[in-house]
Amino acid sequence: MKRVALGWLLVSVSWGAAASAPFERAMGECMAEQARQAPFNGIVAAGLRDARFTQARGFADASGKVAITRDMPFRLASVGKVFTQTAIGMLIDAGKLRPDDSVRRHLPELPAAFEPITIAHLLAHRSGVAPMTRPDMADAPAMAAAKTARDLVALVGAKPLGFEPGSQQQYANGGYLLLGAVVEAASGQSYRQFVEQRLFAPLGMKSSGFEPGADAAVPLTRLTAPGQAPAATPQPRIEFAALKASSAGDALSSATDLAAFATALVGDRLLTASAKAAVFPQRLQPWRLGQAGGAAGSNTGFWVFPESEAWLIVLSNFDPPSGEWMGQALQPVLAGEACKAQAPRAMPMPIPESSSVRGPTPSGTAPPSPA
Repeated sequence: MKRVALGWLLVSVSWGAAASAPFERAMGECMAEQARQAPFNGIVAAGLRDARFTQARGFADASGKVAITRDMPFRLASVGKVFTQTAIGMLIDAGKLRPDDSVRRHLPELPAAFEPITIAHLLAHRSGVAPMTRPDMADAPAMAAAKTARDLVALVGAKPLGFEPGSQQQYANGGYLLLGAVVEAASGQSYRQFVEQRLFAPLGMKSSGFEPGADAAVPLTRLTAPGQAPAATPQPRIEFAALKASSAGDALSSATDLAAFATALVGDRLLTASAKAAVFPQRLQPWRLGQAGGAAGSNTGFWVFPESEAWLIVLSNFDPPSGEWMGQALQPVLAGEACKAQAPRAMPMPIPESSSVRGPTPSGTAPPSPA
């Protein structure tokens, strides 16, 4: 079904022959309500046991001519960290590493101060490793030149620890760069090769990868130089060379591919129950895997609820936070609760420090790393 409403192209597709009409209706009504609260440009996909829901709003380009499709790749920002967690889980299942291993067991080139840091600490952002949320411009050449995650170990290791491992929690892209290097050390493959061959290929994730192609949704941002007002309308983000060491984020994927990934995580196709619990520790009820990601021209979310066989994917090519608000509104519906539409608040300009831009921003200021 296609229809034009208030200048938005709206496409709604039943995904799966056994889709439940009540589930689709509840999700569609909640998505529409949230879009009334704050404009949303992107695609939502969700599943609850055998029921499926998919709906796209807006366009993939600045001219408003290219419709968003469920096979269209979007920049994932920090949602790509879920691929890193899964890769670590696969290596746990293969007996190549353990959650309580010291990171120096696999990366002996790290300083002695890193000895107390375990794989579990890195996964949970409890390592004390440098956040590298806004890397110094001095780091940019090394990050751009790195061909593998292990090429960045010296860069991360040269930065002092922020706290005693295990004593605090602080979101750290640096920790996930080290996890990518651990994947390489334990598997004998580059991080990219491992994810592409062991994860994307077996699940048929043909739209997923690490290099943005011509078919990808264009990141559209209102960000401008410091001291200037946001642009009146979103404009294409200046593109930079893709980072080769992407274990902290910056992968691309589509709603179709992420649905296959989510379904595999609900079951045991990718990970045993013990490995899944190790890399996605349960801290709250219900158990939720995944996270949100933010970047200039990207706001994404990927959440899996294994115990209820439910999952939710939000992909947007606009600045945060509208994609995260959409996810917050829709998650209760998966649990049979009422939609929790998020009231509009001032859009943060610039985007939060936990967001991602590749290379220098148009203004020449230091960019944030993957959220």
